[in-house]
Amino acid sequence: MEVKIDELVTDTTASTVNPRVSAAQMASNPNTDPQLLRKIATEKDWELRRIVANNPNTPTDVLWQLGIDFPEAILSNPMFELLQLERLDLAAEIPHSTLTSLLQCERVPRNLMEYALTQQDYSLWLAVAYNPQAPSALLKNLAQKSRYQDRELIRAVAAHPHTPPDLLAEIVNVSGSVAQIVAENAQTPVAVLEQILSTYRQTNDPIFTTLVALHPQIATELLMQMCLAPDRSVASSLWLAKQMTTESHQLVELAQTDWNVLQLAVVRHPSTPSATIDRLWKQLWASYTAQSQLARLIYDSFVGNSNTSPQLRGELRKLLKW
Repeated sequence: MEVKIDELVTDTTASTVNPRVSAAQMASNPNTDPQLLRKIATEKDWELRRIVANNPNTPTDVLWQLGIDFPEAILSNPMFELLQLERLDLAAEIPHSTLTSLLQCERVPRNLMEYALTQQDYSLWLAVAYNPQAPSALLKNLAQKSRYQDRELIRAVAAHPHTPPDLLAEIVNVSGSVAQIVAENAQTPVAVLEQILSTYRQTNDPIFTTLVALHPQIATELLMQMCLAPDRSVASSLWLAKQMTTESHQLVELAQTDWNVLQLAVVRHPSTPSATIDRLWKQLWASYTAQSQLARLIYDSFVGNSNTSPQLRGELRKLLKW
């Protein structure tokens, strides 16, 4: 017959602890018997399992199993730091699925990321590439590993905030889709944005000029020099719409425009009110068919703003066909 947690708690603690102690208390207590923690770790209660993952007395094999779902808890567990000190080859001992989860956490130790790059394992490389704290040296290594054939990997490098300017300038020539991601990277320098315009401006795809115009580093003067705005007044309005300090009432005023690029900038701003976002949706989507090159950019701009209303999100879900 299967032993219940409450029964196991009572049996384990009868002589030293109040038998009515809760499972959560036992899961968090660093003096709890490891075998009891092992039992609690098999329960369906998500929070109980997370607590066990953070308990330094939890057996190592149980930690690795829990690390798939609770990587942050494992990394904050004092036992993990101790294991790092005791076992120089710890990374090699961590199961693949757990290591993949750990690598996606911002606080993962750099030595685990470095180990991942020594393995011929594409999933581990991707996990590092998508980690927002991955250092530039490792991103350069990943770009070399991609050989520009692994589109998902090179796209992740192109979007990373730590990718150095010289690498962005190099990979921007891989393909048009990679160039789009580079154009959206807030760290992309003006020189690379100019390179994108030089390469793609003559195409029939308006996505490149739109993305460059929306880039935070392209101020009023540059907008005019690059011929990305119809006039200086509108260029100044676009610059204002891209500033994080711009207040909601200003954004409502800026939304009173027929220029789609400025409308998109307002939609993407985190301070834009829901009512304004809803109104701009009707104007922007009416300007394009589902086959338009800008359709995905418009969709992503609305989905990416947390102020987009639940009603509009419902409409957006119906449109997602790509």
